[in-house]
Amino acid sequence: MRELLKRHEDLASARPDDHAVEYHDGRSSGTVLTWAGLCERAERIRTDLLDGGARRHCVSALVLNDHPDLIPTLLALWQLDSPPVLLDPQWGGGLTASILAHSTPVFRVDLEPAVTVTPLAAGAGSTDVPSDAVFIGYTSGSTGDPKAIVFTHERLHDGTLGNVSASLRLRGAPPARLARSMRMSGSGVINLHHTWAAVLGACVVVLPELTVATAPGYWSRLAEHRIDQTFLVPQLVELVNRFAQDRDTTVPGPLCFTGSAPLSPRTQERFQRRFGLPLLNAYGLSETSSAAFFGDLGDDGMATNRIGVPERVAARLRDSAGRIVEGRGEGEIELSGTQVFAGYYRNPVATAETLVGGWLRTGDIARREEDGVYRLVGRSKDAVMKGSYAIYLTEVEEAAAAHPDVLEVAAVPLRLAESTEDIGCLVRLVEGAATAPEDVLGWLRESLGARRAPCRVVLTEAPLPRGGQDKLVRPAIAALWDALPNVPRTLGSSWESAGAGR
Repeated sequence: MRELLKRHEDLASARPDDHAVEYHDGRSSGTVLTWAGLCERAERIRTDLLDGGARRHCVSALVLNDHPDLIPTLLALWQLDSPPVLLDPQWGGGLTASILAHSTPVFRVDLEPAVTVTPLAAGAGSTDVPSDAVFIGYTSGSTGDPKAIVFTHERLHDGTLGNVSASLRLRGAPPARLARSMRMSGSGVINLHHTWAAVLGACVVVLPELTVATAPGYWSRLAEHRIDQTFLVPQLVELVNRFAQDRDTTVPGPLCFTGSAPLSPRTQERFQRRFGLPLLNAYGLSETSSAAFFGDLGDDGMATNRIGVPERVAARLRDSAGRIVEGRGEGEIELSGTQVFAGYYRNPVATAETLVGGWLRTGDIARREEDGVYRLVGRSKDAVMKGSYAIYLTEVEEAAAAHPDVLEVAAVPLRLAESTEDIGCLVRLVEGAATAPEDVLGWLRESLGARRAPCRVVLTEAPLPRGGQDKLVRPAIAALWDALPNVPRTLGSSWESAGAGR
């Protein structure tokens, strides 16, 4: 129990002066937290939380301000046995309210301008605390079907042992310094950097968030700060491919992972050709606590597009007829093991659909080849990976349907560029409504947040295709979108125009 808390405390005792987190991101540059300093700050924050009205043994909420007090505050909440619901400050008000209504935390913690506590609920909410919980992360905030993962110390620690095993196997030595070049937005960013580093005993180096403006100096920053390992979602790999300056390929570089979204072979090949480093295609879900596959190296020393073999989970394939695939073949990936979650928080229906006989139905389609190595070929779930976010189409549809002038709506997956997805929204208004597409888009940005909202709304007067039980027929909706004039499902890169003036 509490393995991750104990890991931090053990490092504070054994290596008190070693760096745990360094900030070189501009706003907090120069801030260094040692392992001892991390735990000492957590003790002070715990006292401040209790003085501010926090309670022990209850569900809390934590706004993920990217601040040096974030990790110490997590440790303090673990000490209080008050695991937080993770809130992204860039979510819209509607999504945040929906998540708070479902999770009913007793208090909320903000880190800016200082650590503050806001009471949210009174009464006996503290009796509903998930056992051994680290935090609660939402993969969908839909009011009709909220999906939240309870990350426990035991499962997350066990899964991260697979991450550590992959680092050692692929690098030949334990990495000492891990780069974080993405915004702190949720459990994935924490687990792929700070949890991974803690179990390794490595330092997380927080660098400026990767953007068009910061991408040119990416490799020089990694060299300056002696980075051994980096993880970038495919959208950020595209930024590096397009805008980063070349690196000296005769100099050893960091171990490079990608994941959280489909990786285009073209994106991967361009990265490896330009920068002379393998880009390993990792695969996992929030439901597996951490990554479960860590890519595959080819005979030439570069990575293939395959996700490899499972590190610490059991994997199998089930075909469209429901049969288990033996040997070479294709089907939905199912996973089982100690790092796989026990079910969605307060959602038994979704749990029963996803966990069947102890196996996690991932919704992802893979091919297992003759050598036993897995390759992703598609997704069966109605979800889009927008950056590092898994956004369910139904989540967007429910938010749009709440607009008083919207009669019906269908979300459409779009591909913006290599390895980059987004969402379009096909909307039919009530008769006589004069609402413009920009109004609906603004509504969605307010409700879901700009990063989760669709990139485009298109109005239609035709009824949307529906089948049995009045369900949307997604292939027909995609065809309807494709038939609209000047509204392609495959769009030019959103970065091409940004980079055109360089």
